Amino acid sequence: MTDVTGPVDVQLRTAAERDAFAVATRYADANDLADPPETAYLSVLPTARSIGIRRLFRGLVRGSPDALPDPETCRPTAATTIARRMVPTLDDANWTDGSLPVPDGCDRVALLSLPEAATVVYASIEGKYGYGRLRLAEPIRRLTVAGIDDLDHPLDLAALLRRSGAFRDVEQADRIERELAESTANLALARVARFDHRRSFGSDGTVLGPGSDPEDVTRRLRAADAPAALERLVTDGHPLHPSAKIRRGMTETAGVAYAPEFTGSIDVRFVAVHTERVRETSIDDRSLTDRLYTTFDGLADAVSRTVPTDASEYAVIPVHPWQFQHVLPDRYESQRADGTVVPIPDFVRSATPLLNLRTVTPYAGAEDSAHTAPLHCKLAIGVQLTNVERTVSPQAVHNGPRVTRLLREIADSAAFSGLGFLSEPAAACYYPPGGPHVDGDSYDDVRHLSGLVRSNPRSHRLVGTDGRVVPAAVLVADSPATGDPLVREAVDRYADAIDATDLADATRAFVDAYVSAVVTGQLRLLSAYGIALESHLQNSYVVFDDGRPTGTLVRDFGGIRVHEERLAERGLSIEIYPDSDIEADDERDLHWKLFYALFQNHLTELFVALVESTPVDARECWAIVRDHCRSAFEELRGSRVVSMERVDRDETALFAEPATHKALTTMRLKGKRHEYATSPVSNPIGDRSSSSDRVGRPE
Repeated sequence: MTDVTGPVDVQLRTAAERDAFAVATRYADANDLADPPETAYLSVLPTARSIGIRRLFRGLVRGSPDALPDPETCRPTAATTIARRMVPTLDDANWTDGSLPVPDGCDRVALLSLPEAATVVYASIEGKYGYGRLRLAEPIRRLTVAGIDDLDHPLDLAALLRRSGAFRDVEQADRIERELAESTANLALARVARFDHRRSFGSDGTVLGPGSDPEDVTRRLRAADAPAALERLVTDGHPLHPSAKIRRGMTETAGVAYAPEFTGSIDVRFVAVHTERVRETSIDDRSLTDRLYTTFDGLADAVSRTVPTDASEYAVIPVHPWQFQHVLPDRYESQRADGTVVPIPDFVRSATPLLNLRTVTPYAGAEDSAHTAPLHCKLAIGVQLTNVERTVSPQAVHNGPRVTRLLREIADSAAFSGLGFLSEPAAACYYPPGGPHVDGDSYDDVRHLSGLVRSNPRSHRLVGTDGRVVPAAVLVADSPATGDPLVREAVDRYADAIDATDLADATRAFVDAYVSAVVTGQLRLLSAYGIALESHLQNSYVVFDDGRPTGTLVRDFGGIRVHEERLAERGLSIEIYPDSDIEADDERDLHWKLFYALFQNHLTELFVALVESTPVDARECWAIVRDHCRSAFEELRGSRVVSMERVDRDETALFAEPATHKALTTMRLKGKRHEYATSPVSNPIGDRSSSSDRVGRPE
C-alpha cells in the first residue's frame, strides 16, 4: 500500500502515536530521511491506520465472532436494504436507498451488523482469495441514522464493538484498545524505516529480480547474512493479526534499537548459570555451552574471568540485550547475589535480529564460509508480540533437540528431496528445584533465562553451493525499489531463467514450481509419519536455484504437532515435556495445524501478493495447488507405506468444505491466548466451492 506523499496534515490521536512520533522524528533526523523530519511519521500514519482497521474488519468478517451477528456480503445495490434489515433502527435513516458508494471495480461489499450501536459497518471487496481471505478497499465506512461516514482508525471500530458487547468483558475491551493503539503507532513507526530501505536501493534496484546479488543486498541492508538482510524488509507484521505490531513492555525507543526493520545489529549478551541450577539438552554430547564457545571466540575466556569458581561448573545461556537490562537484574537478584547466575559484563557479540525479534543471526568471523555459517540463537525476551510474551519455555528447551533427532532420523530414511528442517541441536535454561515446571513463578524463572541454537539455513544440504535462501515472509513484503510485492521480482527472475516472455505464463509456472517445492513433502510427512509442521510464512524459507524454487526449509518446532500413534507405526517415538502442545490430540488436530499454517496462511498470502502484482487469478493458483495435492496423495497410495484408509482421511480433510479457520480476531475479543477459536470458511481447493465464494479478481 502506498504511503502519503506531498503536504501532510495529520493529527496524532493517541498517546502511542505521540510517543512513536517523537521517536520517529529523531530517527528520521538522525538518518536524514525527511525534511522536515516530522513529516516522515505523519506521511505514513494514515496508511498504518488504514491497514489496521482493514485487518480488524477483515478478521471480524472472516472469524464471525459468536458475540456478533453473522456478517453478510452482497452487491452494493442491495446493501442499504440489507442494512435496514440487519439493524431495524436504520429505517429512520436520512440517507437514500440505493447503491452504496464503492470504488471502481468493486462489485461486492461486506456488511457487519452492530445493532447495539445502531450501526452497520461496511467495506468494499476488491478481491477474494480463498479461505475467506478478502482484499478490502479503502475506506471502511459505517451506516447510521445520521448518514454514511468513514472510519479512519482501528479504535473507531473498537469503540463500536465495545458498545455491541463483542468483548469478553470491560478489561478485555480496554486491553484490546490499548493493543490496537500501540500496534497502529508501531506500524507507522516501522514504515518510517522504509524510507531508509528505499534509499538503499533507489528506484532501479532489485532485491530478488534478474541481476540481484545476495551479497549486494546484505551490504545495502547491513546485516549478518543475506537471509537476515531480507527479513529486515518485512515491516508490517503478521498479515492476519489485528494487533500485529504490538511490543507490549518495550518502549518505542527500544523498538528502534532492537527491531529488524530499524537495525541490522544488536549486541547479544551472555549469562553463566551454575550447573546445579541449569537444564541442558542436546542431540549429542556437545552442550549449548560447547557450541557457544565454538561460535563466539573469546567467550570461554570471558566466562573464566567472571565466574567465582571453575568455569566448568557453569553453563552459558545467550541473552537478548533488552532482557539483560530489564529482566535479569530484578528477577534473578538473589541468584546473582549467591553466584548461581552470573552475567558476563564485558563480552558481547553482534547479531542481526530476525522477524520474531528474539531470534538472531550472529555475524560470522572471517574464517566462516557459507557452510560453516554461525548458528542462529533464539533468546528469551519478556515482551508481548501478538498474543504472548516471547520467552523460551522449558518445553522448547526440552523438546527442540528431541524433535531435531526425530526429524533427522526420518529425513535419513525417507525421500524428502525438497523438504528440510532447521535443527535445534542444543538448548539450556535456568532450572530451579522441584520440576517439571509448567506454571507459576518457577515456570516464569525458567522461561525468562533460557535459549537455544538453531542451524543456519545457509548451511543446509538443500541449499548447496549456488542456492539462495529466501524467507517466505519476504515474498509478500513490498520491494523498496518499486513498492510491488517482492514475489513479483521472484517471478521476473524465474521468467528470465526459463526464457518465458509472457508474464501470466511465467507466473503460473512459478506457482507450479513453488507448490511442488513447498507442499508435497509436508503432506507426505503428515500422512506417513504423523507430523504436522507449522510452516506459515514466518517459519518457512524457500530455496531458489538459478531463480527456480527447489525446496523449503522449516524452522521453529514449538508449534508442530506429532501424532504418536502414527509415529509408533513407523517404529519411532519422542519424549516430550509435560504440558507441551506438540502432542496432537487426534487426527483433526494434526490436520488443522498443517492446513491452517501452510494453506490458509502461507499460500493464501502468497497468492494475494501474486494477484496484486501479476496477471494471474487466484483460482488458477489454487487449481495448481489442488493438482499437486491430489498427486501427492496418489503417490502415497502407490508407495504402500501408508494405509489407503489413512490417505483417504487426510485427503478428505484437506479438501473438506467448509475449511476450518483459526480466527485470530475472535481469539483477541475473547481474550483467548492458548485456546483456539475457529470459524468455517470457503475452501478454494474443495470439491464444492460455491460460486458465491469464488476466488480471484472481482468480475
